[in-house]
Amino acid sequence: MGLTIELPSAGLLGIAGAQAFQISSNTTLLDNSIYVLDGSNNFTITLPTAPADGSTILVKRIGTATITVATALIEGSSQSLTITNNQPIRFTHINSSVGYLMT
Repeated sequence: MGLTIELPSAGLLGIAGAQAFQISSNTTLLDNSIYVLDGSNNFTITLPTAPADGSTILVKRIGTATITVATALIEGSSQSLTITNNQPIRFTHINSSVGYLMT
């Protein structure tokens, strides 16, 4: 279930050429994309396993589901995360040592 949005040259939320998706089930995310996490059934998202350095993914939960971010290298350690609030999270891949930085 994909939704493509034409973005201004600077990119929506600073992600040039990003695609936007609304998802409500287990999904492997794509580099340089924006995801609206919706629904009431819990599900898991998986960050790309071979991302380009500097690639960015923005996620925002709007439903009531608990979202699990599958284990990935995040800020230097292999970990999984749980998203239970509606704050946006930006994952930026730094390199193979740091993995993703969350902002």
